[in-house]
Amino acid sequence: MRDENANVRIDGHGFIVIEVTEKEWEALIELDRIDYNNEHKYVRHTMPIPDGDEDNLTVKQQEQLHLGETDISTATAETFDKRQRFSKLSDNEKQVLALLDEGSTQKEVSKELGVTQGYVSMVKKQAKFNLDYSEYRSAVKSNDGEYIWKCWNLFSRKLAMPLFLDVELEYVISHLHSDDIAHFIHWYYSFGEFIRYSLTYYIYNEDKIKDEITEYLYKASDRELAWFMKNYSDQPALVQIVYIRLIDEFERRRQNGLNSSKKAIEGLLTAVEKLAEKANLPPEQFYAERIYPIVATIRNKRKRQFYLFYTGKKLTK
Repeated sequence: MRDENANVRIDGHGFIVIEVTEKEWEALIELDRIDYNNEHKYVRHTMPIPDGDEDNLTVKQQEQLHLGETDISTATAETFDKRQRFSKLSDNEKQVLALLDEGSTQKEVSKELGVTQGYVSMVKKQAKFNLDYSEYRSAVKSNDGEYIWKCWNLFSRKLAMPLFLDVELEYVISHLHSDDIAHFIHWYYSFGEFIRYSLTYYIYNEDKIKDEITEYLYKASDRELAWFMKNYSDQPALVQIVYIRLIDEFERRRQNGLNSSKKAIEGLLTAVEKLAEKANLPPEQFYAERIYPIVATIRNKRKRQFYLFYTGKKLTK
């Protein structure tokens, strides 16, 4: 932080201190607690761990253990989790992934198994899909918040989520009215939080969607009902439910004493300005030349991959 922006100094460091009401402070702490618990859910600490020691770990896990990057209980639990997921694969998929896991290249695996490299690549992709789908269904069944963080962490690195959830969520958000998106974002402290909540509302409690939509339409005011019918009556149920659940979340935050703010927007602008400054470019030029083209290229590639995977045909446009 630049010293000229600080209004308080502690131990030689500058900070900006803002005043909030007691209600706002309690609400912020509660949101932080929920977010923390979602990210650090101790699922693996409660699952049964088989008897075993360091010899049962992979070479990579042993290296992480010796470097202090993980502990034996966590590494063993992760190994157990992996075995559980692998048990759902076919023998061919297990054999290929086991060899790749040991560090063999696809070319080396194809030579050892007496198959083509293309076959190894196909089996690897199918196995990954089966593993991802198994994990996804398990998360949906248990409403596991940790899975949302896994998707977000992957998305923040590669702009991709397992099973093309990023493409599906992009479709849902793009079909929300722009005024609604602008309104919702003002009630989240970052764009990341908005995406995580939207993804949560999209994939969890799928068995309750119909009832929730019916209940909302029954309780909505004339003005709310008119807005919904005008903008969402023709949308798929998944778009409708994300909108309704975002409305409910906004109301919950408002009742907890939070006020809308520009934190999410300002945070994004600040991050871009810093990157633009490093590149010696004005923010507008940085957006146009560095951000938009890259994001558009990645998103278009993901859509083409999505279309090819689920239809077997290439998207021409």
